[in-house]
Amino acid sequence: MQEALTSNASYSSPASTGSKKAFRIAGIEKGSKNRYNNIYPYDHSRVRLQGVPNGSCDYVNASYIQASHSNKRYIATQAPIPTTFNDFWRVIWEQDVRVIVMLTAESEGCQLKCHPYWQSADYGPFKVKALAERHVHFSLTEKNRHRSQKRPGIQRRSTNPHTAVEKSIASVEWGAPDQSPFAIIRRLTLSHSDFPRHPAREITQLQYSLWPDFGTTTKPGHLLQLIEEFNKVTQAANGRGSGLDPNEPEPEGQPKVVVHCSAGCGRTGTFCTVDSVIDMLKRQRLNTSVRAGSEDDWVRRDDIDLIANTVEDFRSQRLSMVQTLRQFVMCYESVLEWIASQRLDRGRDSGDCTRSTSNSVVCNLRPGGRPEARRSYHG
Repeated sequence: MQEALTSNASYSSPASTGSKKAFRIAGIEKGSKNRYNNIYPYDHSRVRLQGVPNGSCDYVNASYIQASHSNKRYIATQAPIPTTFNDFWRVIWEQDVRVIVMLTAESEGCQLKCHPYWQSADYGPFKVKALAERHVHFSLTEKNRHRSQKRPGIQRRSTNPHTAVEKSIASVEWGAPDQSPFAIIRRLTLSHSDFPRHPAREITQLQYSLWPDFGTTTKPGHLLQLIEEFNKVTQAANGRGSGLDPNEPEPEGQPKVVVHCSAGCGRTGTFCTVDSVIDMLKRQRLNTSVRAGSEDDWVRRDDIDLIANTVEDFRSQRLSMVQTLRQFVMCYESVLEWIASQRLDRGRDSGDCTRSTSNSVVCNLRPGGRPEARRSYHG
């Protein structure tokens, strides 16, 4: 991260020629618009507010994110703060976003992680109205045991000090140990005062609170069920209905979705990585007749680590995507869990992809020999 701040970042493998990619950081001087003082978007991939007069500020702490082998498109952003509520809803309107994924609780311990931007109110020219809210409980029964923990070497300070009232709200204990995993789905409407004749747009927010900062979910299956619910919500929001085959990969041209945690990098990167890689494996399973040397030749190969490649793609588009080793391992565990759940017969000759996809995912995990797809959980 410090190298990236000096525009001297390298994401090449050790065996490469040693060429470096330089990325310019944007928004360092926009302190009131950043939740943290060390997480900024790259200038080449940042989302810009549209229709801003010359000399005015088009900055928002958000980045366009897409993996090279998937049609999934995201806007990764920080959790909005009161000074950026208007900008946040402006991005939702201008980018025609219909789904928001929130991967954080409002507070963890004594720290506020996200301000309630979804409440019914006027945000500049935008009017947000809350319609409904429901809980979706996951089927896994093991209790959530994770706690928000401070890790050595991680220093992230808020650029917006909390008021005494906010601190008192954050003092409520987060993540009780007997709390079962669930997601909150909120239905909102968004309208623009400058376009009174335009119908209000329906926005769906999917919140998963039981995922601590710098940490992981309790089980890979929790993340997979969250992604499954996300895909259902996205299909409905995009007018594709519930009859779409869940084994179909993402078609081209679908609207972007906004994904955020608190800083918009660690948990956000993990979610987007697993979601994108699963989409790639669906494409790989269906495209068994792709000829060698074509643009989609990657679907035939089992020597590509799709997770490592995807994280590399994302880190060239936003700082610190997949922020910790534990989150990186969680990506592998979740994807392998998804492969195991498919119960596909082994063997490429039968048109099955279990062997090839598992090798594509974990080929770089163990030196020597061919890795095996197996279930793996946190100890």
